[in-house]
Amino acid sequence: MQSFWRIAPALLAFAFSAPAQAKIVSSTDVSYFTVDGSTPAEIYHNILDRGPRVSGERALASISTLATQDGGLTEANGTCKVTDYVINLDFKIQRPRIANEQVLPDNERAMWQELNGFIATHEDQHKAVWLGCARELEQKIDALRAPSCGEVITAGEALWQEMLSACDKTQRSFDAEQSRTLMKQPFMLRALKVAK
Repeated sequence: MQSFWRIAPALLAFAFSAPAQAKIVSSTDVSYFTVDGSTPAEIYHNILDRGPRVSGERALASISTLATQDGGLTEANGTCKVTDYVINLDFKIQRPRIANEQVLPDNERAMWQELNGFIATHEDQHKAVWLGCARELEQKIDALRAPSCGEVITAGEALWQEMLSACDKTQRSFDAEQSRTLMKQPFMLRALKVAK
């Protein structure tokens, strides 16, 4: 079965530089691609033809995350710690939009709107997972202490990589589960039934 959810890999950076306010900052940019069609099957095929490609595969929608971290280092009394730690999460989302929803009968338009709601909720959950991962990492970084700042940087980088790996695993597991749920959406059932 084709997987319809795709997560673009996070682009990552780890740097300690000038101090900033300690926090998690996120932004979301949602863009739409327009599809034509007057039936669920036509719309579905247009989505696959015009929609995002993630890792070379077709997807109904996509979310990518640029995750970066920053902070200062303070060394006092033989101990180094991170100060003013900031994690930035920039989300970019692509969703389908029908050129003219009015061509669909009322029941199919309602199915389409339900599918759109499902996609938006799915994307929000991806964001929530990232934010949860970031909060856990923020606590670990805040508690991080070492005799030298070099050790803090090394340990911080290891914690960052562990978070990315664990968060990616959670995201992919969520996608696999959601792919099955997606296929039970009334719009998808109608589109695939007619397409056969």
